[in-house]
Amino acid sequence: MLQVKLTDLGNETAARVALVGDLDDAGGKLARRQLARAVQGGRINLTIDLDKVGALNSGGLAALIATLRLARNRGGDVRVQASQPHIRRVMELTGLSRVFQLASAPAMASASAA
Repeated sequence: MLQVKLTDLGNETAARVALVGDLDDAGGKLARRQLARAVQGGRINLTIDLDKVGALNSGGLAALIATLRLARNRGGDVRVQASQPHIRRVMELTGLSRVFQLASAPAMASASAA
C-alpha cells in the first residue's frame, strides 16, 4: 500500500511529499486524494519525491497530472524528484518530463542550497 508523507518546507504554500510504495491504480487513487487535500489546504508549491516508488503506471501518472492542474489553477507548481531510472524512463516516454520540473536527488539538493 502506498504511503504519503507530507513535510512542510517553512512557509504556508510549500511542501515536500514523499510517496513510498507502488503508484499504481490503487496507489494513484490514494495519492490523488491526499495530494488534492494538500493543495486545497494551501500547499500549492509541491515537490513530489518518487525515489521510493516501486511501480508507476497510468493511475499514478493521472494522480500527478491532476495535482499539477490543481496547483497551477491556484498559482502554484509541482516539481517531481525521480532518481530511479525506471521512473525517469516512464516520465520521459510519456512526455511528462517536459510538463513537470523533473529533477534527480543531487539536483534537488543543489537547488535548495542555492
